[in-house]
Amino acid sequence: MMAALDGQVAVVTGGSRGLGRAMALELARRGARVAINFRRNEKEARHTLEQLRAAGGQGFLYQADVTDPKQVEGMFQDIFKQHRRLDILINNAGITRDAYFLMMNADDWREVLDVDLNGIFHCSKAAVRIMAGQRRGVVINIGSGAGLVAMPGQINYSAAKSGLLGFSRSLAREVAAKNVRIMHVAPGFFKTEMAETLSKDFIAETCRLTPLGRWGLAEELAALVGFLAGDEARCFSGQTITIDGGRGAVESEFGL
Repeated sequence: MMAALDGQVAVVTGGSRGLGRAMALELARRGARVAINFRRNEKEARHTLEQLRAAGGQGFLYQADVTDPKQVEGMFQDIFKQHRRLDILINNAGITRDAYFLMMNADDWREVLDVDLNGIFHCSKAAVRIMAGQRRGVVINIGSGAGLVAMPGQINYSAAKSGLLGFSRSLAREVAAKNVRIMHVAPGFFKTEMAETLSKDFIAETCRLTPLGRWGLAEELAALVGFLAGDEARCFSGQTITIDGGRGAVESEFGL
């Protein structure tokens, strides 16, 4: 176990699997006590907790719907009551409901915006209120390359992730005087359970367009987040960091 985050308390929303699981494990590896938030999939959340504890980490589960302000407020207040501090929030919970614009229904538009943007508003508000009071904390918002470039068939998702970029920058300016840092991380293509549903041709083509020739690993994103959460990154705030295998260096896609 690393000790860079020793004694700190972290919350990872959508931490039951995929990128969320990898980030929860990494924060625990660095010494944080990690609250693994989930909405429905308790089985996977418990599996994440078992992995975390098997590696010597400290963690606990919180079931809460990030779109429900009352559930979110209750979760953060309970965490603060139990641990008397809150140091790190990783806003990772998100969904997709892909469809071309003229075929997208209003429910799919609203649901993606509600989880991927409104949920981050609710969680950040509850967390930053605590962090501002203790004059210390960091919020890391997990965005997407889809928020930086035009992505056909993902208007709802792109809109939410684009909004997250502006949200992160504005909030960073507002809370800097309270010694609270806000970061925005925009991953490219990463190997997760969701990737298993994509065609081999799509994966091969995206690898061909990526200078490193491959998709990222969840552990690589987690390592970046672990660094940004620690004091080594205490001068970072308000930035968008892309992690995309170099694709943004050669194309307009995934670049600012």
